[in-house]
Amino acid sequence: MRVRMVLWTLLLTVGLAPPARALTLTQVDQSTPWPGVVITQYRTSSPSADVWVAEIDLCADHIRVEATHTPTAYRTAASWGASVGVQVATNGDFYRTGPQVYGDAIGGGIQWPLDQTGLDPAYSSDWFYKDYGWIAFGHDWVDYTHTKWVKNHASNYGTLGGYEPGTVAPPPPLGTLALVSGFPELVIEGEVYTCSSPTDSSCFPDRSDMRDRHPRTAMGLTADRQTFLLVVVDGRTSTSSGMYGAELADLMGQLGAYVAFNLDGGGSSQMWVDGDGTINNASGNNLGNGLRGVANHWGVFAGAAGGMPQRPEHCVSSTPCHTIPPPGDILESDGPCAWLFGDPQYWREESVGYGDHLYWTNAFTSDEPGNWAGWQLDFEQAGEYLLEVWVDDTFGVYDNARYQVVADGQSSTVHVDQGAAAGWTEVGTYHFAQGGGQYLAVFDNVSGSVASDQHIVADAIQLTRVDAYCGDGTCDAGEDCFGCAADCPPVTEIPGNGIDDDCDGEIDEVTNPTDPDAGVDPTGDASVVVTADASPSGGGSKGGCGCAAGRPAPEAALPWIGLLLLGLCWRRRARRPR
Repeated sequence: MRVRMVLWTLLLTVGLAPPARALTLTQVDQSTPWPGVVITQYRTSSPSADVWVAEIDLCADHIRVEATHTPTAYRTAASWGASVGVQVATNGDFYRTGPQVYGDAIGGGIQWPLDQTGLDPAYSSDWFYKDYGWIAFGHDWVDYTHTKWVKNHASNYGTLGGYEPGTVAPPPPLGTLALVSGFPELVIEGEVYTCSSPTDSSCFPDRSDMRDRHPRTAMGLTADRQTFLLVVVDGRTSTSSGMYGAELADLMGQLGAYVAFNLDGGGSSQMWVDGDGTINNASGNNLGNGLRGVANHWGVFAGAAGGMPQRPEHCVSSTPCHTIPPPGDILESDGPCAWLFGDPQYWREESVGYGDHLYWTNAFTSDEPGNWAGWQLDFEQAGEYLLEVWVDDTFGVYDNARYQVVADGQSSTVHVDQGAAAGWTEVGTYHFAQGGGQYLAVFDNVSGSVASDQHIVADAIQLTRVDAYCGDGTCDAGEDCFGCAADCPPVTEIPGNGIDDDCDGEIDEVTNPTDPDAGVDPTGDASVVVTADASPSGGGSKGGCGCAAGRPAPEAALPWIGLLLLGLCWRRRARRPR
């Protein structure tokens, strides 16, 4: 009995105890306004609260997740969502004057300036510094990183996954398109955070306001990373009480979250749906003071109305938009791997350029890009590739266009004089890894002054293999007819060279059994005979497929056999009993 009590105490201490109470969900309404988007309203008991859930199928056609680009003012979810053209929007991270959020933030593929995030060293003494975790979206991937508290108590949860599980507040992965931070963590890789009492000081030690009932917003991912959950809970009214942090964690677990994070709540909790407006009682959450403007948001493009390509942007099970073969390839500006970011009104489309199509925008003075274009790169083979961009000499004007190349985990910045270019223009030669997670991007922002009408072109790009590879037409060192018959084709067997020239699995096989000299070393050395070998060794020289050393001929071994017999006889005589 004493042992059981000790174990129970330990479970309470690490936060893995069964919940003191479990809320009950009752569905009130449900709709599917766009393919891949399900909006459900629930009523809960214990506590009595109204809940809205947006389930986003990340592998449905036209789905793309967006987050707020660096803001200059606070905006409601409705105002921001309508302005960027998403179909669903909620509030995001906690914020303070700035606008500045408590964690990291990326919107439109651009990371917020340091002084507008919780990473700014000026806030290193503040209570929330680097406490956050995040969910991030990129091309064909979704990832998360745990909060500081979870990482500092990793032993409570076994081996942690996610991005950089051993590093607090790591830099986001290269190629992140949208990221919102939050804390505390509600569900840790399938483990719902629980407390002995939702109001005890040990419950969510990294955020004390989780011990009161408030309106809440949360985000989560399922274990397969194919469903994104956005949840809003109303509170502070006579009909909806809000939730404790432990109740919110219970809710996210029941909804199927594998990981989940608390977002800004209270008067900030709001969910907007295009065509329906703000669907929860956001004004009631704000104590009747109307909709509150916030610093950042989550948004979801959905359906053909969202204007996104049919291919989903973040589906982890998708095949690549295009796989570049070993010789290289051309990716056009209107192909499936090309993307435009920023306000569409500042992108112009022309029926000239490579393949009679290009986009252009103007360079402008800013610390952050307003519009930028990207090409996702996925390679069949790793190798060295020359990277070029097509520049139309009419529309390419700006002499210092900034490109970013991400290749094999390394990021490089290159400036190209588009005004002096015509046709294929070199960006550089890079080593690209096999697979994806690599890209080229061109940006429109300039740090200094810039004249008007300085066009920056986004057109086709070309990759050309420059190092040796199987299929380049040359039988290179290390290649043979077994591994690369295209470059090293089999040839007629040459007896006596110890090489499987015809790649049939036998070295110097006898081709004329009636020839008395067949199989004898042509050098005339009777101590060596060439034999067949059914298991090629590989590693042959250029033009062949393997090497085999000769072995002594039988007649050359006779003296050794005689010596062996004499030795055996001597040993028998030595052992004869006296």
